[in-house]
Amino acid sequence: MLRQKILRKIYFTTMIVFILFVISSFTINKNISNIKVEYQTNLSSVYLLDDNDYLLEVSIVVKDNLMDSIPVVINTLKSGNKHYSGLRGILPNNTNINEMVLDNGILTINFNKELLNINENLEEKVIESLVFSLLNFKEIKGIKLLIDGVPLKTLPKTNIKLDDILTKDFGINKEYDITTMNDVQKVVLYYYEEKDSNKYYVPVTKYVNSKDDKVKIIIDNLKNNYLSETNLMSYLNEKVKLENYELKSNMVTLSFANILDFSFEPLEEEVIYTLASSILESTNIEKVVFIQNNHILTIKSR
Repeated sequence: MLRQKILRKIYFTTMIVFILFVISSFTINKNISNIKVEYQTNLSSVYLLDDNDYLLEVSIVVKDNLMDSIPVVINTLKSGNKHYSGLRGILPNNTNINEMVLDNGILTINFNKELLNINENLEEKVIESLVFSLLNFKEIKGIKLLIDGVPLKTLPKTNIKLDDILTKDFGINKEYDITTMNDVQKVVLYYYEEKDSNKYYVPVTKYVNSKDDKVKIIIDNLKNNYLSETNLMSYLNEKVKLENYELKSNMVTLSFANILDFSFEPLEEEVIYTLASSILESTNIEKVVFIQNNHILTIKSR
């Protein structure tokens, strides 16, 4: 009888220990499954040249620190860069940074004279590539260029004058569709180019004669689906129907309908990116609201 009581006690004790072990294991496994390993990668955009002398947007990995990231960008922009199929850097390989200083958002960067050791037809492209690549860092609001300590005020081969502080107002991949100097407006249009099954964004600064607001100019140009006499295409094609847009203060609302009636399939991210980027870079608008079938899809801000 005593032996049975002892065995029963051992049995119940063992069961309790087992149950506690199972509960403990479940809790541990649950906690482990909730642990997320995050890899932080800093990306920034640079602009490399294609075979048609267009500058295409490419993402690269940069450093945690801004001043350490700038040399990474400059090295990527050198002509010896062969990391992307069909694209190349534009800066001469012997380009070096003598000194750089960031003060109140203005980056003063002093290059050696090799920066401008380039063919006349690409001289302006060098500045475009530099300005747009470096201004993708939010800490940089403007750029002062020096050559061996002397401010660069005029490009030596093309005689193009440069502002003391360069911003994206300088333009990139410039296109001129003007017949008069009256009512000239400037917009940035985001197209894409396909190379080796990869698609790259291509910002184009276009000058047009128009009295329309810039949002309408952007939409009308991108609706054409392509930039004439080029291989650049627009994501705003026949599959995407923009029904209306409304400007209110510093915000624009874009209302879309899908090509299929009553379909709630969301707009492609490429459509959102190209339209938002075109509008935010061309205007003082702070927010772009995307609505599809009367539902807010997303809001893009500066």
